Amino acid sequence: MITLTERIANKLASIFPDSTIYTENQSSGFEVPSFYISKIMVNSKPELFDVQNRKYSYQIVYFANPEAPNTDMERVEGLLLDNFCSLEEYATIRRRETRVDTQNETLTLSFEVWIRMHKIENIVMQRKADINAKGKDKN
Repeated sequence: MITLTERIANKLASIFPDSTIYTENQSSGFEVPSFYISKIMVNSKPELFDVQNRKYSYQIVYFANPEAPNTDMERVEGLLLDNFCSLEEYATIRRRETRVDTQNETLTLSFEVWIRMHKIENIVMQRKADINAKGKDKN
């Protein structure tokens, strides 16, 4: 099963196909330019019939090209706002917000993914059916 973080990384890769995308912190530091995806928080609200409304909060940090960081961050911000709107056939990206940090040459996109989840029952399904066929009636 593909995780939500992997879905986000795949969407990001479709917008920026030649970019490096990290989902784990790097002890040796991040290549630049690159993206880092991190989950911030999850809220879950139970509803009837084992349904939950979940709100996943994420952030994507973009480490800009140091040769022209302000121009690069503005270009990436525009592409994210234009194209990072939904995870196709899964969920809509909500509450998108960007922040530019010119001192650290990073652009941060914060957003939420809202999902309605239903509990999966682990019931053993019938594996075979026995059929009793009757012979021909004799008159």
